[in-house]
Amino acid sequence: MINFSNNHFFQLTKQTRSIKSIALIHKNMKPGGVEMLVVRMAKWLSDHDYNVTLFLYSSGGPLLRQLETLENVTIVVDEDPSDPSVNVWLATKMLSKRFDETFDLVYSFGPMSFLLSYLVPAKKRMSGVYHPESYKQESVSSVVKFLKLIDPKYYKKLMFMNPSIKQLTEEAIGERVNDTIFPMPLDFCSEAKTLGNFNSRRIVSIGQLSHFRTYNYYMIDIMEKLIQIDPEFTYHIYGTGQGEDDLRNKIASSPARDHIFMHGAFTFEDKKRALQNTFCFVGMGVSLIEAAGCGIPAIAAKINDSLGLTEGFLHQLPPYESGDTFKENSNLLSVEVQIKKLLSSQKEYKKISRCDRVKAGEFESNQVMEKFIREAETKPYMMRLH
Repeated sequence: MINFSNNHFFQLTKQTRSIKSIALIHKNMKPGGVEMLVVRMAKWLSDHDYNVTLFLYSSGGPLLRQLETLENVTIVVDEDPSDPSVNVWLATKMLSKRFDETFDLVYSFGPMSFLLSYLVPAKKRMSGVYHPESYKQESVSSVVKFLKLIDPKYYKKLMFMNPSIKQLTEEAIGERVNDTIFPMPLDFCSEAKTLGNFNSRRIVSIGQLSHFRTYNYYMIDIMEKLIQIDPEFTYHIYGTGQGEDDLRNKIASSPARDHIFMHGAFTFEDKKRALQNTFCFVGMGVSLIEAAGCGIPAIAAKINDSLGLTEGFLHQLPPYESGDTFKENSNLLSVEVQIKKLLSSQKEYKKISRCDRVKAGEFESNQVMEKFIREAETKPYMMRLH
């Protein structure tokens, strides 16, 4: 059972029949964080002899190539974008399953896919929440209304990427939800290998360039100070997005412009190369965890922050958090000061690297997916102790 708030929640459980057939429902497989989660889940489930059917209700996408050769994985998608009845087509395919089989589990990745999941017969139904405003956006209000109509206790089936998203979802829907955390399952470097290097002066950020990801901007200001300490410092930015032009303009006007490099779009292989021989990582989310899991000190950034503040290194964050925890009373630190802390001594650097790597272990794929399956195979008898 995945339950990480034992002081607030207690469950007695009994084991039910094992899960063998799983339906996954998502929009498409265009590059993105949730889409990579779908890939990782499907690969792990395939490797462990589960039968997986992936329903895509909008279109396919380039990440489908990573799934097409997997054993025990069936993909159901209408690749004809000219057909306006694609959702009707998929709904028909889903409904037809009622006459063929009942899935042991159907898992969805957002409000719309959760709603569509009710077309699929399943012994158990769960849905993940991966964005802090998934259930708050005005565009999904009608979807949530339908969910309430179909299943008044739909929110009991939700799982959350981290405790912060759980809390914000609870506030958005006005209901008490389960304390069920399902973080991103990730794979890291072998324990014998580390990509962090105290003697390097290479700082890396990886992620979509958005205006709310303000760390790319204030890092330019920090770089102006760091090159005064050591002119070997460089800052490497990987990603594209809506904030790209503004970021280029800021870099062009900075005295540190010759030390800052924008590498644009990146592939998985680019990402692995980007993390080689790195002094530290600044950012959030999956890339932050992956850097820490490879022995690179990882400084967690906050969204919409122009002051260069952080809640600390990855290991200083609450369990299963990998970025902004959205807590008003957080004890905030300076990103610049944390970088200088790493510079203070090789002993301190190695200590932080080691602690971050241990923390990243919370997201290790086998551990996360095994807990996910245990959650799916467990029927809870709820006993709240409030």
